Amino acid sequence: MLADHDRSFAASDIRQFILFLAVSLILQASSAFAQMRPLAIESSTMQPSVAIGRPMLTWWDVKIQDKGLVTGKFRFVVHSEGFQFAVVETEELTLNGPEQRIRVMLPAVNCSQTVDRLYVDISFRGKKYSGELGQQLLRVPFATKSVFICLAGESRTVRKKSPQRDKVIERLKFENLIPVLPNNQKLPNGQIPFDETEHVQTFLASIDPADFPSEPLAYCGYDVVILLNDEFRNLRKPQLEGMLAWIRAGGSLYVEPNGVLEPYHLDFLRSLVKDDHQEIQFLADTTGKLPADTIPSDLPAMAVKCGLGDVVIRTENPDQEITVPMETWRAIAGPLWKWRFQPVPKPDVSWQVVGPDGRPTTTSRPNFDQWGLTSALFTRTSLRSDQLLDRLMPEGVRMVPLSLLTAILTAFVCLIGPGDYFCLGWLRLRKLTWLTFPLATLGVTALTVWLSNSYMSAAETRRALVVRDLSPSGDIVRTNRFELLFVASTHQVTTDVEKGLFTPLSTGSSKDRNSQQWAGAGSGFVIQNGRMITFQGPGPASVVAASDGPIRQLTTNVQGRIPTQFTAMQDLAKWTPQLNRMMSIPGSAARPEVDWSEFDLTTAESQVIQSHQVPQKLVSLAKTRWGEQAMVACFTGKNRWAYDHSQSWRSARPAGMSAQVINNVPIQGMPQETDVALQMIFEPDLLRWIYQASVAAVDQGTFALIKQTSPKGGTIGDDLPLLDSSDPEAWLLVIIVPEKDDIVVYRKLMTFQE
Repeated sequence: MLADHDRSFAASDIRQFILFLAVSLILQASSAFAQMRPLAIESSTMQPSVAIGRPMLTWWDVKIQDKGLVTGKFRFVVHSEGFQFAVVETEELTLNGPEQRIRVMLPAVNCSQTVDRLYVDISFRGKKYSGELGQQLLRVPFATKSVFICLAGESRTVRKKSPQRDKVIERLKFENLIPVLPNNQKLPNGQIPFDETEHVQTFLASIDPADFPSEPLAYCGYDVVILLNDEFRNLRKPQLEGMLAWIRAGGSLYVEPNGVLEPYHLDFLRSLVKDDHQEIQFLADTTGKLPADTIPSDLPAMAVKCGLGDVVIRTENPDQEITVPMETWRAIAGPLWKWRFQPVPKPDVSWQVVGPDGRPTTTSRPNFDQWGLTSALFTRTSLRSDQLLDRLMPEGVRMVPLSLLTAILTAFVCLIGPGDYFCLGWLRLRKLTWLTFPLATLGVTALTVWLSNSYMSAAETRRALVVRDLSPSGDIVRTNRFELLFVASTHQVTTDVEKGLFTPLSTGSSKDRNSQQWAGAGSGFVIQNGRMITFQGPGPASVVAASDGPIRQLTTNVQGRIPTQFTAMQDLAKWTPQLNRMMSIPGSAARPEVDWSEFDLTTAESQVIQSHQVPQKLVSLAKTRWGEQAMVACFTGKNRWAYDHSQSWRSARPAGMSAQVINNVPIQGMPQETDVALQMIFEPDLLRWIYQASVAAVDQGTFALIKQTSPKGGTIGDDLPLLDSSDPEAWLLVIIVPEKDDIVVYRKLMTFQE
């Protein structure tokens, strides 16, 4: 009995020893494999946080253990909380050890949910090694706030910094420029007014001037670039040229050009003020420095226009503290954030209540959120793509020609009839007809299916609306291409992009329908006897069909180098339209040879636009320059609009809805943007889309203070507006020119002449 127990105990010990030995061998093998891995990658220590809704410029430190060169491609998969946002595969890179830093731009991440971190799964595919390299983390700060990003140069070689550096940067932050209620004003219950700055946050991305990009689109991840002293002097000519193109496309720069400057630095400064009427002269002295009085001595700095962008220049002693009041500083630094001409707060909140006598009375209280910043994250809406779909959708698909089908049917009849009878009879093998007939039937069927699929696959429609924005001098400074893809069979579609940003837009999902404004197909408002009446009606068939589908999480799959040259791949389902946005700076189109001064309007002529009529001279000039198909629209301050009512606008609304204009019927208590959309409810979808993309709504969050954001190429489209509706002197000229399957839109910001 004891011997049996000993044998059982010994067997148990042997099993445990074998298990322990196996686990040890596995751990040693995995450790050896990890040591054999020739490279590792991790986020660089200089990597700043990223923001949702704009392209993400990232830096990665690659450690190479192999003594030789390592060649291959990295693959980055960006995801968070079960959602996959982007898959980026780089071009083939050649890495040399022991350590190398690479820069990768990741596409904009667009998510309706709050995201405070993004996970990046990285793998490598090369000749010497292919495998997973682990997971890295990208921080998304202030996920519950409206976020702005400043890119500040911070030289690693300069140890001593100006004592005023941090104070200047602090004064430039968006939240410090927001006008707030007086401290002594209180709400009816005695509560202290709400601090609106808690819902807006500006964070700083600091990198060495040597790491500043030279591609203009690489700056689209930021709102403002800040260059102080040494950082500006350390920038090279290609970096300044790329930054200049971004500024002219709508970017913002704060610069202190102090110290000894190179000739190309002076050329850069002169290019900044070329479009501005203040005529600042940048002339260096014998030491290569700018005189302190280059900017008038009565101003701490000066704001100038550069294309569509804004620049603030300060030439006084950088160690001198800026002591001007915040109101004065706001007028100088406000243009960096595209500050409105006249931001209008809402100091009171009013509503109607029914009194004891049954009569409605109006009551009000002080508004603790006069700029609407508490709901800024929830009031921003994406561009409505359904208003473009019906204009860009094809009228039909490519069908198999009837003549070809007739030829196939005739050949099939001849094959199974006379051909089968005489050929088999000549060979004395008519008994094989039971074999040749099924084979001929299967062969012809397969041929017909193949031809059908071939023709259906060829029915790949690409139509686009191309928006070309012009600078005051008439140069094209940025181009936005909204391209519709429509396929007749389910397959993968590739789009080659060169020097551009690529963003897929949602098209008609239920999520879009619930989140966007009411002014769309299928519903609206009419005014009868001063009352607002709601109606429901059928919308365009393509939009309704797309809207009934499930919510899709769009994933951007990219191969190549963003933004220089890459290929975007999309798996598209048949009969499902897909709209993509591609932004480039400045774009490949040539400057139109047009004397834009001929399109100037006087203040008196603005009354014509307010009555929804385009001055006839604008229509005549446009048709003379671009042909009879050219269309003209004008937008002015106070949300006035007009277009030439040409048949080429071709409204997509059903014929049963009679076209009419609701002439400036204000509705008490209705937001101004809703009133404008009401007036345009029966107008062409193309006009309404262009208006939404050109004039920012003033009743929503940060747009109560600003008119647009810096270029970023995302789905929101808040970087597209050009017109400040609070400026009574500004107006926007829009000229639409059909070109083959595309619709080209020229936009130029104008000023009424006295």
